[in-house]
Amino acid sequence: MTVLATDPTFSRVPDGDDTTGREAVELARRYGVGLDEWQAAVICGVLRESGSGWSASQAGLVVGRQNGKGQILLALELAGLLLLRESVLHTAHAVKTSSDAFRRLVAVVDGHDDLTRLVRRRSHQVGQEFLELASGSRVSFTTRSASAGRGLSIDRLVVDEAEDLPAAEVGALAPTVFARPRAQSLYVGTAPGPMHDAEAFTTMRRAAHHGLNPRLAWWEWCAQWGDDIDDQKLWVRVNPAVASGRVPLQAIQDDRSILPPDQFRAERLSMFLPRSSGPVVFDPRRWDELTDEGSAPLRDISIGVDAPPSRDAVTVCIAGRRADDRLHIEWYETASGLGWLPEWVAARLNPQVRAVVVDSRNPCAELDWALAGVRPTLIGTREVVAAAGALFDAVSDGKARHRGQVELTRGILGAVQRPMAGGQGFGWDRKAPGSSALLAASLAVWGVDGEVRKPRRKQPGEPRRVSAGRRGGLGGVQ
Repeated sequence: MTVLATDPTFSRVPDGDDTTGREAVELARRYGVGLDEWQAAVICGVLRESGSGWSASQAGLVVGRQNGKGQILLALELAGLLLLRESVLHTAHAVKTSSDAFRRLVAVVDGHDDLTRLVRRRSHQVGQEFLELASGSRVSFTTRSASAGRGLSIDRLVVDEAEDLPAAEVGALAPTVFARPRAQSLYVGTAPGPMHDAEAFTTMRRAAHHGLNPRLAWWEWCAQWGDDIDDQKLWVRVNPAVASGRVPLQAIQDDRSILPPDQFRAERLSMFLPRSSGPVVFDPRRWDELTDEGSAPLRDISIGVDAPPSRDAVTVCIAGRRADDRLHIEWYETASGLGWLPEWVAARLNPQVRAVVVDSRNPCAELDWALAGVRPTLIGTREVVAAAGALFDAVSDGKARHRGQVELTRGILGAVQRPMAGGQGFGWDRKAPGSSALLAASLAVWGVDGEVRKPRRKQPGEPRRVSAGRRGGLGGVQ
């Protein structure tokens, strides 16, 4: 099947009859609500029916700002008022967002005499706006709080700006749809940034990707973590309004020139930060604050290496002291196989390299380091625990710097702790995404100050070895 530029990068929609959805799209267009085909497809999917109810009890949409999420919600709320005779609660994180949605709906109704005649009551009080028809159907608009929605019973819950949805607000809103037989909740937003409380939204996204809820519909236009944020083809692919020609590419270029990278990733590319599947270990905001793209180690350089039990690849990280005595942490290499590692490391050793650190239980410990003339520092459980703690402290205390590399960031933000040393310490769970880089980085950090072996003795008359390969010498020293 041909993939169009406006197709979602991921979707999951339960089977059903989309007749009501098509009627909602036709109704919206009849009253001047412009909809692209991708928007119409989302509306049809949300209003897909199975048996006597909706195919999906919950639905989610992730797409960058200015793509037209508001038009989708407007069309659904018009359908709720005119076709379905629903009670709809539209919530947003910010007052302005909620009030803007109300004004869009009122503009459509007041722009058509046949609709205006149907209105029984309305309120323009900020934070308590609503529009009610003589039929009893009603759309209310409010900002979210820990008490918003408590005691209400509605047919359709709309959660706009779902990237900022604390658990307390979910607890207040979710029960509002429990008592209605054809109730539905819709969560709409962009990818969350480091400052957002997004556990509810990311949990729902995880359920969609893993197929955990058969009555969850989901659409997203999301870049993957690590994609080139300056790739204009990617900009078009994850911004369907640009792909459809409704929004100019220049709008994305303007945002790229003014927005910080993390904000651009979230708001324009809907790029989700890698996150731990358990409790958050490293604060994403703290990690972002420690980014220094020009960071480089000058002394006490340590190499940490790690291979998974599958032995299919090796990851190399380095750490060392900068000129300002802060700790530099860097992902250096990941490549297939194991056998290449000792000679590769030997070719990069220089006087600034203090140690090559290897977990004695890791497959890397079994390699023939002596043949390559390398003396690694093999460490046990006690030192592995100390290494995990040293990395955690360096980041948490703000004493480290890194270059913002995708490989290292994935490991840091996806970190999961596991108890070690009889519960007196912790290590890193290898099942977490990016764990090999995290483990290698921890070993490298420990090697900067730990009790280590000199990695290699230069033999009398032996020429100085120089670095080879695409990366060059560690710490900029050949």
